[in-house]
Amino acid sequence: MKLTNMKTMVAKAMAVGLAAGAFALAAPQKAEAQVSFGVQVGYPPVYGYAPGYYAYPPDYYARRDYYDRLRREREREAWERREAWERHEAWEHRNDRWHDRDWDRDRR
Repeated sequence: MKLTNMKTMVAKAMAVGLAAGAFALAAPQKAEAQVSFGVQVGYPPVYGYAPGYYAYPPDYYARRDYYDRLRREREREAWERREAWERHEAWEHRNDRWHDRDWDRDRR
């Protein structure tokens, strides 16, 4: 076998490989999308809650009332604290006998 024949065969093999690779890369991939169509006759099914399961827990309203009552009690306590503070401030203002004294006169 002559060297020129060998070079020609290698060149042909490389050309075929290059063409096959280009074809493999250029070929689109197989689509895997699935499409389905359905026809329904009649009303759609009604999905309710599963047995033993409700939209709200059984004690929802009791807990809601408890938290409303707790919130009202905390608001009332805060209001009472504020009123006691204001009464104390008013008492201090009325009973301040030392307001005319200059306690810082040694700093002048």
